Amino acid sequence: MRKRLNGFTRDERGVAAIEMAAVAGFFIIGAMNVTDVGRYAYLTSEVNAAAQGGAQAALVACDVAHTPATVNCPGLTAAVTTAIQSTGLGDNVTLDGQITEAYYCLDTSSTLQLAGPASSKPSDCSGVPKAAAGATPTLYLQVPVTYTFQPIFPGLTFAQGFAPIVKRTAWMRMA
Repeated sequence: MRKRLNGFTRDERGVAAIEMAAVAGFFIIGAMNVTDVGRYAYLTSEVNAAAQGGAQAALVACDVAHTPATVNCPGLTAAVTTAIQSTGLGDNVTLDGQITEAYYCLDTSSTLQLAGPASSKPSDCSGVPKAAAGATPTLYLQVPVTYTFQPIFPGLTFAQGFAPIVKRTAWMRMA
């Protein structure tokens, strides 16, 4: 019996297979992480593209001479919805609430600051704190979109820690 046990402990057949299985496990986990993280980055880019497409569709579908579009363009929501769902995400990307419009002014650091509602255009930017000299109020439309992300390998990758709801808002200068 002792001879058999000594022979068994000296036998190295199959060691390479066991080592390969251990190393391959690490490579597989790495590949799954790369897949989920890359897919999240791609889907985030698609959500951005959907929001931008929706904002551009608003500009195309609504006559800027009759702004605000949210009031004077009856086909606005339909045009924006069609545009945002024309990406590879299809109807999985949706409007996140209302399409909104308001007047904004640039401040001294070139940041948009709310100047007033779309229903009443302010005459100038004097009421906006730190407004840039000579700034005039401009109408901007906002298209908010959302998408729900599901990792391919839930519980096994870093992507599980990412925000499951991807939200983006595109802005379009209307006037």
